[in-house]
Amino acid sequence: MKLKFFYLFVLSINFILAQQPEKPTSGEIYQNLKALNFLGSVLYIAAHPDDENTRLISYLSNQVHANTAYLSLTRGDGGQNLIGPEIGAALGLIRTHELLEARKIDGGQQFFTRAIDFGYSKTPDETLSIWNKDKVLADVVWTIRNFKPDVIINRFDHRTSGSTHGHHTASALLSVEAFDKASDKNQFPEQLQFTKTWQPKRLFFNTSWWFFGSKENFEKANKSNLISVDIGQFNPLLGLSINEIAANSRTQHKSQGFGSTGTRGQQIEYLEFLKGTKPQKEAIFGGINTTWTRLENGQQIANILKPLEQSFDFNEPWRIVPQLLKARDLINQINDNHWRKLKLKQINLLIKQCLGLFLEAKTSTETAYPGQNISIDIELINRSPIQVQLKSIFIENENIGFRKELRLNKTFKHELKYQIPKTTEFTSPYWLKQPANKGLYQVNSQQIIGQPTSNEAIEIRYNLSINGEEISYKKPLVFKTNSPIDGEVYDYFKIIPQVNLSFSAPQLSFNQPETKIVNLTIKANKTIKDAVLEFNNCDSWTIYPSKIDIKTLNSGESQHIELKVKASNISESCDLKPVLKSKTENFQKHINTIDYKHIGQLHIVEDSKLRFNKFNIKVPSKKVAYINGAGSSIPENLSAIGINVDRFNINEITTKKLKNYDVVITGLRLYNIESNIDIKQALFENFVANGGHLIIQYNTNRSLKTNQFKPLNFNISRDRVTDETAKMEILEPQHPIINQPNKITTLDFENWVQERGLYFADKWSESFTPIFSLNDANETPKKGALIIGEFGKGHVTYSGISFFRQLPANVEGAYKLLTNLIAL
Repeated sequence: MKLKFFYLFVLSINFILAQQPEKPTSGEIYQNLKALNFLGSVLYIAAHPDDENTRLISYLSNQVHANTAYLSLTRGDGGQNLIGPEIGAALGLIRTHELLEARKIDGGQQFFTRAIDFGYSKTPDETLSIWNKDKVLADVVWTIRNFKPDVIINRFDHRTSGSTHGHHTASALLSVEAFDKASDKNQFPEQLQFTKTWQPKRLFFNTSWWFFGSKENFEKANKSNLISVDIGQFNPLLGLSINEIAANSRTQHKSQGFGSTGTRGQQIEYLEFLKGTKPQKEAIFGGINTTWTRLENGQQIANILKPLEQSFDFNEPWRIVPQLLKARDLINQINDNHWRKLKLKQINLLIKQCLGLFLEAKTSTETAYPGQNISIDIELINRSPIQVQLKSIFIENENIGFRKELRLNKTFKHELKYQIPKTTEFTSPYWLKQPANKGLYQVNSQQIIGQPTSNEAIEIRYNLSINGEEISYKKPLVFKTNSPIDGEVYDYFKIIPQVNLSFSAPQLSFNQPETKIVNLTIKANKTIKDAVLEFNNCDSWTIYPSKIDIKTLNSGESQHIELKVKASNISESCDLKPVLKSKTENFQKHINTIDYKHIGQLHIVEDSKLRFNKFNIKVPSKKVAYINGAGSSIPENLSAIGINVDRFNINEITTKKLKNYDVVITGLRLYNIESNIDIKQALFENFVANGGHLIIQYNTNRSLKTNQFKPLNFNISRDRVTDETAKMEILEPQHPIINQPNKITTLDFENWVQERGLYFADKWSESFTPIFSLNDANETPKKGALIIGEFGKGHVTYSGISFFRQLPANVEGAYKLLTNLIAL
């Protein structure tokens, strides 16, 4: 398997999709020359996507020119999603690619461990127990041994157990431990067949006033062990301040609502020295040799490359190519394998950029299956007078020939036919190919652990001779098209199954022994003949038809099959799994497509299945208006059990429209993301006064767009209960929502997932009644998870209970509780 290492040093000012070709300015090329002459690396470590300090990463990469990377221990699977309905592993994939887009802007690289973000954790002990500490520690050591940082910087303090997110503290604890163990050959020796031990020079904690509780406390604190760095510098080559670059990078975390505005002027970052050799002159790399002389015979390379910073011609950057080629020959002779590989990669890229060398293999086919024939368009151009010859082109391991002199500004184009190798794997995240446990993804290959994504679908290698020196460049095959609106559009080229079996919904829920209809679409990506569609046996469920003959389904065609499903008589679940059987092979895959403009189209290829759920829930005849907030499938979940729900955006809500509904449910974090929520609260107040029920789902206590909730006010805290098995003490056993129309018992709080709830209320008006008391171990009881108040003829409810996780997970007790709220 090919590994993807993201050694990126080009700042992308235009925020474009991953496969867009680089088109660096002379200023950016000069930045890369400076980076070539800096021999120092720094690894930033934290727990989640968006934990990283993009200001410091941008500074280290673009101003210091260090080889910079971010190690996020998780992919953010347990977070919330502000842009769509994806949660869990699908959200983790989105956030993985948001990190990659961020790194392309700030110039860093990106790595991960196998740890799963399982939601908020209150202690590092709990976190490390669920993750499997030894395995995640091994992954941190593995990253250190491969990346070989001189400096490690922790985002979080390893000494704050229990006072912050357990994942945060755990990331720092693992970093501190790995700092020493990475150099010990007796620690994780199985890694040493692929890499070597490494001892970083020093370890810092990236502190700030926030960690001291207030700016006043920070001003009074002893700073003798801190170094300060002004990262607010302006980079004229890029036309941006470091803070502006960092803001553009942070804005890529769109699923978390982290759009940022750049600032200008002085910005001080503080680093607390923790371990290793103390820095000299209050500099991150102070006392560490970051010049070519750190390598044997490195002075010879420096003698060639360092003067190029003075002689660089911004109008004709190709003029330094002959000297770069001389230096490249010496770099090839470096004994240190790590620096030889890294600096060859950098100098090869720099040569390509100085030549204005454009190398592209594109296809107008966005996807293809193993064994499919596709057309590939090759385009090459040398925009310099330097002699460049194309010696050969390889697609994967197949030599497709070509010998061609690439003359100044003369485009070479060629169209060819290519068959995708039949053994090519589907394009799908490598960490999702095996079932995960609660805290850790299962990845068998040591060599791909930590890499951000799977290998490229198809890789092209261009073998060139530049002034007589042979250099190879590898680039992925890309999908490219032209949009009448966006112009040139690039995206990932993806390998897909020959047949895609897709249900119209991921699950089908029943509330009585009824019959429902669901559609299954068979999309043939290659022609299928004489096949039969069959299903596994769900004992107490009836599926009709249970077998379908498919005589011929031509490539590109789809067949839509209507299935009638009669529910089981008992409350249970079953996974219906289709398989299309031909004479030579079976097809059972489904493509889960995730498509957002800022990250492109992504695929998760998995076995096709439809979850059946039979509940025993009494449903009221109430009409519900659901006002969209952050992404959630709650309206669809409620509709599936027979509740009448309509979705609206906040701007669609009027007094007249609300008269048609009995209940209004506000979407997740609506009061955090809708700037005009105060205007709409007047409508809510009138709705409740006239007998309606307003159910407000959780909001965070930061960045609220209102100073007061209406018609009844309450205060949102950061209280939460992360133990999904925590006891739910019923404070008001006679309250209607405990009894009508469904009786709520302790059994209804079994089989919950990830958490009980979050952002509970801690203060409320006298009109509210708390319904439950609950707490995590060793904590005081919390009564603000669900509060219900009367106003006028109606009711107001605030709920921190995580219905948005429980309903998609088919937790019947959560369905019953929310149904009772709707019935009130």
